[in-house]
Amino acid sequence: MAVMDFAKYKEINDQRLNYREMEDANVVSYYRNTGCGDGYRIYLKVNDTGLVEDASYTTTGCGFGIVALAMATEYAKGKSMADLKALTPGTLETLFEFPERRKNYPQSAVAALHKAVEDWETGGSVPPEKRVTKAKVLELLKTQGHLRGADLSSVMLEKENFDGVDFSGAKMNNAFLQNTSFVGANFSGANLKASFFNGADLTGANFQEADLRFTKLAGAKIEGANFKDALYDIGTRVDQKQIGIFDQMKKAGKDLYLNSEGLE
Repeated sequence: MAVMDFAKYKEINDQRLNYREMEDANVVSYYRNTGCGDGYRIYLKVNDTGLVEDASYTTTGCGFGIVALAMATEYAKGKSMADLKALTPGTLETLFEFPERRKNYPQSAVAALHKAVEDWETGGSVPPEKRVTKAKVLELLKTQGHLRGADLSSVMLEKENFDGVDFSGAKMNNAFLQNTSFVGANFSGANLKASFFNGADLTGANFQEADLRFTKLAGAKIEGANFKDALYDIGTRVDQKQIGIFDQMKKAGKDLYLNSEGLE
């Protein structure tokens, strides 16, 4: 059995190799690992000849997920779509060999890259006019003083401070919101399906009637938060000590998040 290269593992995680939003990408693809619930985004810049000039990713996953996606995007650079379609986990592991119990990570990274190729071929990539960057959100907040009803689908607002901000009625499905402060923020009626609040500070936040189906709240601070009549389903994840919030909420069926509408 091969021994994992811990030095390389640490170096990739410390440097966050290829971890970034790519402003000029012409492919932005979203993939959800249904096994652990982690979210992946693949960004590709493909030239007129069909070769990948640049590749990057973002993820809510752990260190193994970061390494797998770093290797997948590193492999993608300079390759054709046909090359990417032919990529296998075994080929990816020639760049970094994963421990036996972590083989699911290169498998998921390859699946995410294949999804990006499919989106390129079918036009399923997130169109430029619907891409919401953190810079755009901060400018909008500065201009109008709130984010009520804003279309913030798939936005990344990691490690920011949005204490007291009004997000009521906003569209925030598939948003990456982990490790961000939302103390006293208002999310009432917001669409938060399949979003990630891992490690976020939600103290005193208002989620009344918000849609929290398939949303991850692991490690979040939720003291004093209001979840009255918010929607949840079997994909809504919280820490064991926090399961009491479900008593305030309304349960919905899994079919509501497994179809394309539920993860829009």
